[in-house]
Amino acid sequence: MAAQLEPNFLVAWVRAELAAAGEEPVMNALAARALQDGLDEEEAQLDVAGQLAERRGLLNALETAVGDLWLAEVREARGHSERLEKAGPSCIAFLRATPGASVRLAQLAEALQRDPGKTVAEFTVLGGTPGCSTR
Repeated sequence: MAAQLEPNFLVAWVRAELAAAGEEPVMNALAARALQDGLDEEEAQLDVAGQLAERRGLLNALETAVGDLWLAEVREARGHSERLEKAGPSCIAFLRATPGASVRLAQLAEALQRDPGKTVAEFTVLGGTPGCSTR
């Protein structure tokens, strides 16, 4: 089963990944075409982001980043930390919509898998020990 991605995260993340690759005009052109097809701005952005994420392997990268864990949902991180929370057999990721989200998610998943008694792995931007911690 595919993870549910928060729409605001998906659009911002795909746009950031494309911008990092110097390909942001691709998203703009496809969104303009979707607008001509009758979608409103928000629908066009979401539709294009979903299609590009699928075609470019970004969604697959998120799914495989968690290894043996089951990624149920991806939400945009609020505040100063990114984290992965286990809730039973599934997990929820809170990530910043920036390039490399799947790489950071893999690091969080690895930390949780190394310490099976823990339910949260997180990166803290301000203060604390550099790297990933579990609790």
